Amino acid sequence: MPLALAIVLSVLAFVGHAAIWVGLVNRWHSTGYPRKVIKSVTLVFYAGLLVPLLLAAWYVLSEPWPAPEGVEWKLNGVTAYLAFCAAYGLVHIPAWALSRWRSLRHPEVVELRRRHVVDIAEELGTSPARGLRTAIFSRVPANQLWQLHVSEFSVAIPRLSRQLEGLSICHWSDLHLSGRIDRGYFREVVRLTNEQQVDLIALTGDICDVASHIDWLPELLGPATAALGKYFVLGNHDLRTKDVRRLRAAMGEAGFTDLGGRWEAMDSRRILIAGDERPWFKADPLERPWPIETADPVLKILLSHTPDQIGWARSQGFDLMLAGHTHGGQIRFPLLGPVLCPSWHGTRYAGGFFHQPPTLMHVSRGTASLMPLRLNCPPEITKLVLHRATG
Repeated sequence: MPLALAIVLSVLAFVGHAAIWVGLVNRWHSTGYPRKVIKSVTLVFYAGLLVPLLLAAWYVLSEPWPAPEGVEWKLNGVTAYLAFCAAYGLVHIPAWALSRWRSLRHPEVVELRRRHVVDIAEELGTSPARGLRTAIFSRVPANQLWQLHVSEFSVAIPRLSRQLEGLSICHWSDLHLSGRIDRGYFREVVRLTNEQQVDLIALTGDICDVASHIDWLPELLGPATAALGKYFVLGNHDLRTKDVRRLRAAMGEAGFTDLGGRWEAMDSRRILIAGDERPWFKADPLERPWPIETADPVLKILLSHTPDQIGWARSQGFDLMLAGHTHGGQIRFPLLGPVLCPSWHGTRYAGGFFHQPPTLMHVSRGTASLMPLRLNCPPEITKLVLHRATG
C-alpha cells in the first residue's frame, strides 16, 4: 500500500474512532438516567476511546513492528473496525465542517446590536473564586471564567403582533450555585441585567447544585427586575440539591414564576410562555390545554433546559425557544470548536442561534459555570429584542 494512502486511511480511522466514542459520550449525557449510571457508563465510553489509541501507539513505537511476516493487512476484527472507522471519518468530516460553518453564522433573522465584555473580577476588585480548585483553574492562561459577555440581539419573529414590537427578553442559564463562585459574581449578573431594562427574564435551568445554597436565591436573584415578569425551569444539576421542592419555593420567593411542565398566558400582551424540563422531570407543559387561538397572533415562547427539545418545540409551533445545558461546549478548540457537549445532537446546538422554522432557538453558553475552566467559550447574559419580520 502506498505510504500516502496509508497515512490518509490512518487519519480517517483515527477521526472516525474518536467521533464514534465522543459522540456516544455526548449523547449518553443527554439522557435522563440517574447521575451514578451516567458517570459509570461514561467511564466505559472513555475506555473505548483511549484503550485502542494506546494500543495503536504501542504498536507504532514497537521495533520491529509485531506484524505477521509478509502480511500488511490481515482481514480480522481489528481491520474491519479500522475500515469502519475510516468510512465513518470520511462521512463525518464534511458533515462536521458544514455544521461548524453554520454555527459560526447567525441566522438571517438575527442581528447583533451590541456586545461588551465585563471582567467580573475587575468589577469586584477581587476574584470571585471560592475554594482551592476554582482559584487554581481561574489562573489558567486564557481562561475566560470571569469574562462575562453582555450581548443584545435584534430578532425577527414572523408571527409577532404589533403590540409586541420591541419586546425584550434577558436569557440566563446555568448559574450553578455551588459555593465555587462567590455571591458577588451573581450580584453583578443582576446589576448588569437591570441596566438592560428588559420586559422578561428567562432562566433555563441548572440554578443550584448544593442544597445549602438554595437560601442564597431570594437575596441574590430577588433584586432582578423585569416589567412583565421573571420565569424559570429547572435542569439536571438542580436534582443534586435533593430538595427540588424547596428550590422551587426559593425561586418563588425571588419573584420567579415556575414554568416546570406548565404554561402561562399573558392575555393583555398576547404572550404564551411554557416550560419543558424533560427528560429529567417528566411533566409535559401541554398537560393543560392551550388557550383558544384568536385572530391576533399569540407569541409562543418555550423555556427548556436542553436544546434537544427543539423537535418538540417545532411540532407545537413555538416561535422562540430558549435553552442552555451545553455551556457552549465549555472548551472550544481553535478551528475545531467544541468537542464535548451533552446533547443528543452532539455539538450541533452547542451554543448560539438556530433557525428551525417555525422556531428560532437561542442556546446560552451559560451565565456561570460549575467547571472553573472556559477556553474560547465565555459566560454570557443575552438580551433579545423582538421585531416583526418583514418581507
